[in-house]
Amino acid sequence: MSASTDRPDTRRRSWWARLAAIALPLGVLVAAVVLGVMLFANRPTADRSTKVDKPSARLVTITPAEPAPKTLMISANGTVEAAQATELRARVSGQILSLSDDLAPGTRFDKDDVLARIDPADYRLALDQAQTELAKAQASLDTENGQQAVAQRELELVGSENVSDKERNLALRGPQLASARADVRAAQSQVEQARLDLSRTRVKAPFAGIVTARSASVGDVVSSTETLANLAATDVYWVNLSLPVDQLRWLHATESSADQGSAAKIYYRDAWGPDAYLAGHVLRVQAQLEEQGRLARVLVQVPHPLGTASNNDQALLLGAYVTARLSAQMPDNSVVIDASLVRENDQVWLMSDDNTLEICRVNVVYRDDNQAVVTGDLAPGETLVTSDLSAPIQGMPLRVEQAEPTPSAAAPETAADNEQARNETSLRMAPAYTRLAADDTVAAS
Repeated sequence: MSASTDRPDTRRRSWWARLAAIALPLGVLVAAVVLGVMLFANRPTADRSTKVDKPSARLVTITPAEPAPKTLMISANGTVEAAQATELRARVSGQILSLSDDLAPGTRFDKDDVLARIDPADYRLALDQAQTELAKAQASLDTENGQQAVAQRELELVGSENVSDKERNLALRGPQLASARADVRAAQSQVEQARLDLSRTRVKAPFAGIVTARSASVGDVVSSTETLANLAATDVYWVNLSLPVDQLRWLHATESSADQGSAAKIYYRDAWGPDAYLAGHVLRVQAQLEEQGRLARVLVQVPHPLGTASNNDQALLLGAYVTARLSAQMPDNSVVIDASLVRENDQVWLMSDDNTLEICRVNVVYRDDNQAVVTGDLAPGETLVTSDLSAPIQGMPLRVEQAEPTPSAAAPETAADNEQARNETSLRMAPAYTRLAADDTVAAS
């Protein structure tokens, strides 16, 4: 009895155990599904009215590209040298009796000025002797002319019908007369030579110029091969310039007096200051390059290098190192920009119409320390980016911010404060160009 009663209880417990084993996982699954639905229903949603910021535009400074002038001044350096120089020598030998006060280094003189005198005593004697010989030769000629007249009368008395021309010439003393005439001509030449030698005892300047060195003194006995002084003409000087070969194509050398070469301005800043100059023109391009720098050499001719009567303060010194600015003809459709704006590989950075960076390659036709003249895809008026950009990328957004006006600074109390205030004012008042990108977003604070 008891055994049969225990059996149904055992079956009921087994059924509940099986039901619990099935219901528990099912309940967990249902709870998970319900929780997931609730989380999905309550998820945060993005506000579609809120605009997502694009990458921020780079702040840059800009400047417009300017058209290059028809002529551009090319800078070059060089040395002043004499266009005409000579060693002054006496044409005759002798003792120097006197030297002109103008025959001193740095002294100017005019053409035909007497710069030195050689003792003329020997040459006066030589002239007297030559004149004596001439008088003798002339007397011999006169005697021979008289003898010829006598011979002519004798021949007429004897008769000359059967006399040949040769015999007649001999009878009339033709050879003797020719010899006497030759002696006279030789004596005249000796007189002229003696006069010339005497005049050469006065040593004259061959041109207007300046004395660069003197090597003789009063009392020296000199020959015709010895140098008395070194002279340089002062009507024209040359400036021997050095410049790169690729700049020669923009210069024009002198073809004739009516077709002078490219204009030049010669600055001697050490002596004249920064603004004064002398005018000249390109004379020649020399045929050989410099041995060291392989630069071309150009001769510039400078008239009146020691100044004029109205302006004698601007005088070039021989050997001076000067700066020349040469007028060069630039190609059409060229643009002049700051030299620093030509980037690596001859590239320039532009700000396009949609306010993005445009990297453009140009052809640099001229460049110096300050400016560059370029041709190619860069046109006058285009906007150049003057800022330095790290890792520039074609199409990157750009913007230019307007400079904020600032109140004037308080009056400085010291010279240092005054200089600092000027610098700060200059920076504050520097022009700025405003150009905001169309898609640039200013976040509301």
